[in-house]
Amino acid sequence: MRKLASLLLVSLLIINITQFTVFASISVGVKESDWIQYNVTYTGTPPEGHGVTWAKMEVFKVQGAVITVRIISKLSNQQQENRTMELNLATGHLVDAFIIPAGLETGETFLDENKGLVTINGTILRTVARRERTVVYVTTPETITYWDKETGVAVEGFATFTNFTMITKTEETNMWDHTAAIQDRVICHTLLGIALAVSLGVLAFVVLRGRK
Repeated sequence: MRKLASLLLVSLLIINITQFTVFASISVGVKESDWIQYNVTYTGTPPEGHGVTWAKMEVFKVQGAVITVRIISKLSNQQQENRTMELNLATGHLVDAFIIPAGLETGETFLDENKGLVTINGTILRTVARRERTVVYVTTPETITYWDKETGVAVEGFATFTNFTMITKTEETNMWDHTAAIQDRVICHTLLGIALAVSLGVLAFVVLRGRK
């Protein structure tokens, strides 16, 4: 019985270490009260449901890799829609990939529950809301999407379909003034994850040694 209990404890510690390692590897680049506004334009005739002409995303809550956002959309018929949704960078629940993990490099991947692992195709400099930003991008036969590298927030997108093309560009944001704070927070989270993993490893060693 004592041997079984020790094995169960060690298994639990290994699972926790894995979870902390995964969390430490996912950098969340946004914070509460962040917001970004987009202008959306079209060429051709978009189908019903693609009449959004302006949108604003506000970050309400950040808890680990889980991000709660509110999206306000204005439609071409002057109506307004409000949606609150919960994104999870760890499980790949990204909805329309509004936010991805921060700090990704060309060739690295992020998880999208609908597409699997998505590979970053490139990194370039781009002017976004009057600031020069380093952005990463992903291309498909129909779309190209750009995310700000430091925050992981979508900043520009082009989607070409049979009868129309949709172009989404950032209009305004308050995020460019706190990127240094984001870097400090990412480093802090990484160090915390490493410290917790080491502590759990030491505890596992003590438990195993106590069995001898």
